[in-house]
Amino acid sequence: MNWQEWSDAAKNESNWRDHHEKGLLKAEHVRDYVLRLWFEEDMDVIIYELDFYPLLMEEDPGPVLRPMRDEERFKLIKGDYALIWLNPENGAYDENAVDIAPECIRFFCEKYGKKVKTPSVKAA
Repeated sequence: MNWQEWSDAAKNESNWRDHHEKGLLKAEHVRDYVLRLWFEEDMDVIIYELDFYPLLMEEDPGPVLRPMRDEERFKLIKGDYALIWLNPENGAYDENAVDIAPECIRFFCEKYGKKVKTPSVKAA
């Protein structure tokens, strides 16, 4: 599980052609570096648990995400289309907040996450 894997997938245009990302509905801190993530899925939701420890601690996530190594900072999570770590100074989504696009988070959830709930409604 690494950032280069995502970078390679993101560069492949065929992964995104005619693709509509529905976005992240909710994010919740579970424990340590584990988040529970709700994604819109047709007429229902799919829920994953994803451990960010490998992405944050086992490799260098870069200067933007490096502060998320602090567990208290990591807990300041919000899911509102993107995955957002709020500004630790004021709890706001501002220039000091950090966010990750929903397609990136979904990529890691599908490859490495644990499904907690799958959609009960099948698309027609």
